[in-house]
Amino acid sequence: MATNDIPPTLGWDDVYIVTTRDGSDTLFSRMHNATYHSLFGAVGESKHVFIQHGLKTLVDRPSISILEFGFGTGLNAFLAYLFAITTEKQTQYTGMEAYPIDSEVAQKLNYPQYLAFPEEQDIFLRMHLEDSFSSDSFHFRKLTDYAHILEDEKFDCIFFDAFAPGAQPELWEQPVFDKLFNLTTVGGCLVTYCAQGEARRRMEKAGYIVDRIPGPPGKREMLRAVRQ
Repeated sequence: MATNDIPPTLGWDDVYIVTTRDGSDTLFSRMHNATYHSLFGAVGESKHVFIQHGLKTLVDRPSISILEFGFGTGLNAFLAYLFAITTEKQTQYTGMEAYPIDSEVAQKLNYPQYLAFPEEQDIFLRMHLEDSFSSDSFHFRKLTDYAHILEDEKFDCIFFDAFAPGAQPELWEQPVFDKLFNLTTVGGCLVTYCAQGEARRRMEKAGYIVDRIPGPPGKREMLRAVRQ
């Protein structure tokens, strides 16, 4: 019997690799006519937005649970894994992705080599091949949507990494931020590369306290939203 739980995968007909200014790879989506990461530097952007202004602000917690809205290339998940193993912090990662890339595409992305962790290539590929696994202090899970999140689950850090509002406007609507606010722990945060005024207002309407902070290269500002 066929199942609707198995999402379609994107291959070379759907995406292609682009080298960004810092030498790290990203993908260009033909469907959305947009890149998955900043052309000014894929790794630089992800480190700045999701690690420096996301995970590193929560290091005092005994463990950290992450929800990524848009698993994409797996770069942010891989950076979260490196954060977990280098800090020895118990880290539970959940990624949501309706259209995952296939393993042939993932294998060509240069993140493990670029980040000087070539020995972790297998972990990066497992993120694309498996729905869940654990390795040391890092616990990985990948879902297609909200439906599989348990009713009482909460997350300390939400990586909001959907395509820009112009490419995927439906993912930046008020009900999305209302849902994410309810999934955020008290004192937890949502971080995103986007600094659009309408997005900020919708986060505030959902209940977040939102700050504009300096963005990564190529972006003047980004948003960090906290549930107080």
